[in-house]
Parts: sequence; structure tokens; C-alpha cells
Amino acid sequence: MRRLMFIGPVALLLLALGSPVAAAGTAQVRVLHASPDAPAVDVYLDGAKVGAPLASLAFGDLSGYVPVPAGTHAVKVCTAADASVCPIDVPSISFAAGKKYTIAATNALESIEAKVLDDVTSVDTARARVRVVHFSADTPAVDVLTQDSSGKVVENLAYPNATDYLSLAPGSYDLKVCAAADNAVCPLDPGALQLQADHAYTVFAIGSLAGRTLTAVVGADAAGLPVTATIGMGGDAGRGLAPSTLLAVLAAGALAFAGTVRLVRDRARR
Repeated sequence: MRRLMFIGPVALLLLALGSPVAAAGTAQVRVLHASPDAPAVDVYLDGAKVGAPLASLAFGDLSGYVPVPAGTHAVKVCTAADASVCPIDVPSISFAAGKKYTIAATNALESIEAKVLDDVTSVDTARARVRVVHFSADTPAVDVLTQDSSGKVVENLAYPNATDYLSLAPGSYDLKVCAAADNAVCPLDPGALQLQADHAYTVFAIGSLAGRTLTAVVGADAAGLPVTATIGMGGDAGRGLAPSTLLAVLAAGALAFAGTVRLVRDRARR
């Protein structure tokens, strides 16, 4: 299981992506706004406001990568409405040349925390690389299974962990998300996930189960054309399963995260 680097309280997030190759002496950084009740935010680097795509990020937004000089920097995340309110103020964080990072704000606003992920910088021309990140603080651990339950793609993934990148043959994957505590409990049955060779992806599960803001965000981490998708509880993820049922399963400690995830460019959130 890939370990996360914690950098204290925060308030940011976003969805969009790109994967430009880092120039010598620079790192590539993107920001994910995964705090369901936090306001829109701006990002400041060494006291200077960073413009698009790191401006006015709202819940569910994943920015594109931006180049940042390698080295140690001060990072602040402030509300877009009032630059004096900065729930994230990190005086020192280091970025290595040639590396790519995702900075995510997770959890509810009162418990908001920032996490940093190391993103992949290389791809396999014959395979797809995929990882899953559990950033829904009030959702129990989950397994991701094949449709016939004959195999597990991801096992016992709990907040706030991330899997390593999985190497998969390109193609269509029809998976379901089940409670790690009881694989017979599979309230979410997403559509097929289309994976391309020479691409790397991250599937982020964000939001709040109790607050009905569970959202799956898919980011293209490396190579290929940018691919983005955001599917929330109001879409396929909640179809056929009443809110009371979701909460009841949570109370029993057996519910899955995410939602339907399809790599469909610019699909509208329902």
C-alpha cells in the first residue's frame, strides 16, 4: 500500500487534468479538492497566488498539472471569497525535479487535512497503469471485485490509503464495489471502465457517504490525451439503492465507496 505524506490542515480540491512532461529542474503539481463541505479555494506558492488551473477550485475539482521549481516552498490554500482565510498554511514542502505530485484536501471542513501523493512519471506502452485512492473519510474499507466475483482487483482499501499502481492489460473492465467486511454487500455496480495502453490513471473516491456527496474522480496521470470524469451519488452510483439503505449499510460497517466510474470525457454530473 502506497504511504501518503501528511501536511496538516487544509481546504482545497479539483477535477481536470493534463500530464505535461516536467522540464529539468521542475516538478509537476496538481490539486484535488476533496473536502465535501469546504468552499472554493485558491492556491498560493511562496506568497504569490497561482492562477489557472489552480484558482477557484471547488469540491470535486482536480486541476491539471502545473510546473513548480524543484526545491522547498511555502504553500497556502485560501478561500476564494476571502484571501485572509487560509485553512492550509504549510511553511515548507519539498518537490523533487522530474517528479509529479497530487496535493489533496480531504475530510470534512472541521477535520480537513492535506495529503500528498507521488504520481507516476512513466507508462508501459503495452499496458495500462491504474491505482485507487480512498479519500472518503466516513466510508468503511472496500474491495473491488470482478463482476463474477472470481477475483479481487483491490482488497481492503480504507481511508486515506492508496493502492500501488496496478498493471493491467488494456481493455474494458466490468467491476463492482463491495464491502470488505462482506463481499455479498455490493451496493454499487459501476459500468465498464475503459483502460488504454500507454496511459496511467488514478481513481479517487471522495466526498461523504452520510452527506450523499460520494463522488468518483478519474485522473489521467501520465501519457495520452487528458481524460477526466466525475460521477456523483446522483448518477449511476446511487441508482437502485435508496439513501436510507446506504446509511444503514454504513451503520453496519459494510459499505463501498466511489460510484460509477466511466472514462467519458466531459460527461456531465447528474
